Amino acid sequence: PDPAPAPGHRPGTGTEGPDPAPAPGHRPGTGTEGPDPAPAPALRPRHTGGGRTRPGPAAAMNHPDPDGEPDGESDAKLLHTKRLYRAVVEAVHRLDAIVSNKMAYREVFKPENISLRNRLRELCVKLMFLHAVDYGRKAEELLWRKVYYEVIQLVKTNKKHIHSRSALECAYRTHLIAGIGFYQHLLLYVQSHYQLELHSSIDWTHVTDPLIGRRKLVTASGKEMEWAQMACHRCLMYLGDLARYQNELSGVDTEQLAERFYHQSLSVAPHVGECGVRGHSEPHPVAAQHEPPPP
Repeated sequence: PDPAPAPGHRPGTGTEGPDPAPAPGHRPGTGTEGPDPAPAPALRPRHTGGGRTRPGPAAAMNHPDPDGEPDGESDAKLLHTKRLYRAVVEAVHRLDAIVSNKMAYREVFKPENISLRNRLRELCVKLMFLHAVDYGRKAEELLWRKVYYEVIQLVKTNKKHIHSRSALECAYRTHLIAGIGFYQHLLLYVQSHYQLELHSSIDWTHVTDPLIGRRKLVTASGKEMEWAQMACHRCLMYLGDLARYQNELSGVDTEQLAERFYHQSLSVAPHVGECGVRGHSEPHPVAAQHEPPPP
């Protein structure tokens, strides 16, 4: 019988004796000796193309991404949204300080304060399209109240100090005209961005230039599309209010225009059944004609 193999004997090698201690970093089965390369981090990024990386599963569990977007992109969007919202809040506080002044009806039309309102308007528009579901409605409300409505109320409250054809009245007329232009543009942009088909509801809609071609469809959730539809409704309500305020000025007859905007707002959202902006506009007579019948 063959003698028992010596300790450390490696069959088939013709070598007896204890195995030599493996060299540091020896990787068995590779025939390679030497120090191991630096170990890879536990959460090695997975390349997803386009130069972006997506964190590993542990990070994905901490920051779920239901839309399937790279988490880094979602985090960047969230950070941008928070920064926008902070900027909006700061601008609102500055405007509140101006309105609280006793001479606010004069202050609001100074160039620097007009620029501040324009800045707030720009921020609100960015916010509502960046995060329509969570911030869209709030951004709309802040934009209307702080940029347009509070100025209108200041002028109406201090009407005795504002004389016909004065510089203040001219500034106020310009304020109303600018508001109508802005909400007309916003109404068309929302239709274009979300490809809303409102031809059966309103008589002036976004029309795609056939020479340019149809825009690529926006991937939007049901909630985003619902916000977009109601945003168009509210744009028409604001337009009706602005036209009604114009009608209160001498030499301007926009009552029929205001009714037209109100009627079309109800065509876009017939379930609403009321006119005037909630909580801060007086009801218009046309509202009674559209009240839904009792159940």
